Amino acid sequence: MVLFCVCFFLLANLPRQLSLDAQWSSDEARWLHRSAQFIDAVQQGHFSETLIAYHPGVTTMWIAGLRTFFMVPRINVSNLVLARLIIVIVLSIGIGVACLLVYKLFGQWVALGSLACLVYSPLLLAQSRRVHTDALATVFILLTVLLLLLYCQNRQLTRNLLFSGITFGLAILSKSYALILLAWVPLCLILFHTPKNKKRFSTHITEVLYFLNCTLLTVLAVWPVFWTHFFGIMALCLLGLTFVLYRAIKNEHPPFVLILIAGAGLILVGVRAIQTAWLILDSIGWAVTTPHEVEHFFLGKVVHDPGWLFYPFVLTINSTPLLLPLAFIGCFLLWKHRQNDVAAAKHFKLVLALLGVVILFTVCLSLTSKKFSRYSLPIFPILEVLSAVGFVELIRWSYAHFRIERTVVKRAIAGFACLCFFFIQVLPVLMLHPYYGTYYNLCWKVVDITEIITVGDASGLDIAANYLNQKPNAHLMQVQVSPLATEMVRYYFHGHAYRADRPTLENPNYEIVYIRDSQIKRVPQTGTLNGELEHVITLNGIDHVWIYQITP
Repeated sequence: MVLFCVCFFLLANLPRQLSLDAQWSSDEARWLHRSAQFIDAVQQGHFSETLIAYHPGVTTMWIAGLRTFFMVPRINVSNLVLARLIIVIVLSIGIGVACLLVYKLFGQWVALGSLACLVYSPLLLAQSRRVHTDALATVFILLTVLLLLLYCQNRQLTRNLLFSGITFGLAILSKSYALILLAWVPLCLILFHTPKNKKRFSTHITEVLYFLNCTLLTVLAVWPVFWTHFFGIMALCLLGLTFVLYRAIKNEHPPFVLILIAGAGLILVGVRAIQTAWLILDSIGWAVTTPHEVEHFFLGKVVHDPGWLFYPFVLTINSTPLLLPLAFIGCFLLWKHRQNDVAAAKHFKLVLALLGVVILFTVCLSLTSKKFSRYSLPIFPILEVLSAVGFVELIRWSYAHFRIERTVVKRAIAGFACLCFFFIQVLPVLMLHPYYGTYYNLCWKVVDITEIITVGDASGLDIAANYLNQKPNAHLMQVQVSPLATEMVRYYFHGHAYRADRPTLENPNYEIVYIRDSQIKRVPQTGTLNGELEHVITLNGIDHVWIYQITP
């Protein structure tokens, strides 16, 4: 069984690892440069210079920076492929560990369902093939949530609380929106508080302090900006307090003085760390209150802030057809059977905690002014786990409702359900390889999705560049490209490409128009040079790129 699961996991992850040279996305050149700069600062011992990006993106820079040990750091396709490959390996391991945790929480069938859902979740699959921060932050957030739920189920296993704090530290180092979980952690501990476990609220405070200490120690250890003598001493003191808190949690009777000392130590080190990395906190406030400089196209309008409806729409558009229905069915069936089924009651409480994460992230992200579809990525893996629960519970309900006793019939129903799941959930995603970012829910096929929300994510620009590379003397050609697509075309095109919105003396041979530029009215879909349409790049039924030949 173990060998089968390992082989299935490796086979299932192949789509994530193939064609990593395709579709250079926005910001990837920036992260390749930052990661090389980060590793160089570490090697030179200039640790203060590792305060580079405001995301903060530390894990991305560490992982993508590993490529500099194998090749000369440049901004080219070879560096991109290797950086992506290392990130994909880390994320695949993270998803595998997450499925093992789901197995401990819900059992083997939900774990297998979660594996299928997580591996082929279209938005996660697309973002995990990028040199960026969101996929890494999402996987670390998922691990934090699952580890904390495991601890809440069995508070004797304090190591789960320890690992949860560590993964939360890695999540914060990946992307600042992981801080949203700070509001969920105490609520989760309270949700699982019952008089039977004889734990006082002072013990829960101790657990939160222990969790935060592990988080802060992880941040101090992984981010070189804190590799100073002062923070070294502070980290040793914090480590001693963490060990004392661990003993207090085991004894279940933490003294009030210990809570005060541990809280004061945590605040002292935390405030000093915030002062050192104030650029990050300052940028969080800026991101919350300032819309992105690039406009959105949403519900037929060009806007900077698409409003609070944006993320609910993203959840329906970027999810697979069965994701939300199965998640709802799972919650409903567990709620219905919670009174007369001990396992259902235990799982229902876990599901409530997972729903809390979904609601908290959706609300908090909707309150910000700067919005992108990928910012909602942490919500999707939680929903994937809930949908796996719903899939298994629905099959069990069908057995009980129709009073099916024969094993052969049960296997036939389960096999048919898995077949339907594959053709509805998995196959439509795989058919888009490697442009998974072009996926949208099959239920939206009845409308023109380009009239509702921004489409693009740089999909098809490499195809357009390679199409022009097949022309005679392509290296001598000059191509005018719509503004948001120029950078991504340059990395693949053999000739010279320049932005359409910048004055130039060039005499272009072709013009490339990208759908996102067209949607937000930066460049008309017909181009600006009165060219003749020669070729259209169509992905998932949507025209993404138009290539016009320019007559001298």
